[in-house]
Amino acid sequence: MRTGGGVADWRAAADPEDLREYDRFGPWIDRVTEPVDMPRRFRPWWDELGGVPFLLKVPRDYDRAQVRPGMDLYRSVIAIGDERVTVLDAGEREVVRRDILTGDVVATNLYRNLLLGRWSLLLADGGSMDIEFNSVSLPVIAQADRFVRRLLQGERRHEAPAAAVRPGDHFFRAVAAELDAASDEPVRPVHVEDGGRLCRSLRGWRRRSAGMMLLASGSDLVIVNRDLATLPLLRRGHYASNIETIAFAGMTSWSLEEPEADNPPRFGALVITCGRQVVRQPFLDRPDGALAALAAHGVPRA
Repeated sequence: MRTGGGVADWRAAADPEDLREYDRFGPWIDRVTEPVDMPRRFRPWWDELGGVPFLLKVPRDYDRAQVRPGMDLYRSVIAIGDERVTVLDAGEREVVRRDILTGDVVATNLYRNLLLGRWSLLLADGGSMDIEFNSVSLPVIAQADRFVRRLLQGERRHEAPAAAVRPGDHFFRAVAAELDAASDEPVRPVHVEDGGRLCRSLRGWRRRSAGMMLLASGSDLVIVNRDLATLPLLRRGHYASNIETIAFAGMTSWSLEEPEADNPPRFGALVITCGRQVVRQPFLDRPDGALAALAAHGVPRA
């Protein structure tokens, strides 16, 4: 046995609950299923939040070697229920609470860039609730995202389009397959622009396109992009992406910003409005497949 302040000493001296939390701690978001899983700082909210379908605790950005039992290891707790999403953030002196009604959510967005992840709930008033996480936690966040999206879909009036386009870009092809496999209903690509095409930026500079893809199910329109419309002509690694899912039931209108004629081409934009929330997706080719899906669901043109 080590002595003089070794591992055996501080483990033996630790509170069993603190030691249990320490042993489970890592960069991942963890599920909270019983009171002992709730970090001590957030435990006063267990009676209120303990029964929701998703109760998650988000770790602080600590190196594992720096932590010890009893430290304040979690920066927030997220409670996702049928009617409300609650986020508890650990401030310096007190816990700050944020609540939104699921009925106010019109879309969700999953952003990834290597280890950085961000989950956003887009609201009808134009705002958003953003939760940052280490991308090793993507599987549990994806489950929570699917749960929220099911609440937004409303009554399904149409099936997914029968005809689909096939992405050539391996990234878009992989994402399309993942989305279809994880969905309760078929999800089909309806417009794809593979990256690497010569184009012009908004300022008229020559660039290459980052690419984008639009998919449709019987309930949602899904926008997949690389976070930027254009990339420098000199190729270099670019790993960021967004998967934005908008329920047809929450859309109020759509419009097109037509591109200026130029060679190489400039971008237009598909603009989707959900209350005061505006989603704008640049395109090089007119997204007729997505427009047909919007028309089939009765979304009016602004």
